[in-house]
Amino acid sequence: MSKFKPGDLVRIKDGTHQEGMPGHRVGIIIEKAPDMTPKSLGASDPKDIMQILFLGHGRQILRFHVMFLEHFTAS
Repeated sequence: MSKFKPGDLVRIKDGTHQEGMPGHRVGIIIEKAPDMTPKSLGASDPKDIMQILFLGHGRQILRFHVMFLEHFTAS
């Protein structure tokens, strides 16, 4: 069971890159990726892929495996 759920504020871990991701790396999980198929996932479980909404320069939604996410907390 994933420790992440829709509504969680998350940060994409350092060293992770995806085209279109903003520099601040902070977003909110809007849902589990609904249309992932076993072929597109490889060995990943579909419930471990989250859609992240990034705000800032427009609204960008990207997908990440939970292994690249960490809960965001203010320092």
